[in-house]
Amino acid sequence: MPSRVTVAAALPWLTLLSLSLVLSALAAAHDTLPGDTGIATWAQELSFPGEALADAVRSITSTQLALAGGGALAVMLWIRGYRRHALIFAAGLLILPFLQSGIKEIVDRPRPTADLVELRASFSSPSFPSGHVMSSVYLYGFLLYLGLTLQLNAPARAALAAVSGAVLTLSGPANLWLGVHWPSDVLGGYAWGIVLLLPVVAGCWSTSGRR
Repeated sequence: MPSRVTVAAALPWLTLLSLSLVLSALAAAHDTLPGDTGIATWAQELSFPGEALADAVRSITSTQLALAGGGALAVMLWIRGYRRHALIFAAGLLILPFLQSGIKEIVDRPRPTADLVELRASFSSPSFPSGHVMSSVYLYGFLLYLGLTLQLNAPARAALAAVSGAVLTLSGPANLWLGVHWPSDVLGGYAWGIVLLLPVVAGCWSTSGRR
């Protein structure tokens, strides 16, 4: 019998999955979507987040770091006795790179070009979805969940939630400011990251005995 948490999470997850598929189809058919160029140009004219912060955020949100850091987190959870959390999170971690690269290859959207935006960082894969955003949503979104639910002391929970929330908030703007993704790429990264994260969080919550 599915838990109430699983049932409650199913409808929004299916809705988000449908929207993610539609956005992916649009990105596959069009190099840019309405508003992409204008928003990207406007974002690059802002002084925030700036080169130093944008580079820092991009460096800690790569898929490689998400896999390495996530693996270490899964081991730590296992050692601390949160073994179901560790297994469920690790399962999503194994899916992450295949899902991300699969969507990128199927959509095969070109990156922004120097005639449309100022390129302030390098890249090596198709543009949609933003891999840095998608990976950050999975890793730091799960850390945010842990910060809100694990039985830690108040300062530790607040620090974990604050840092994770900050990275999640900045990962999208950082990629726009650097000119390596269109806004719709960033939106796709957030959407697909949540599609992967939500079942993991629902599974961990349902096994924790919390209501």
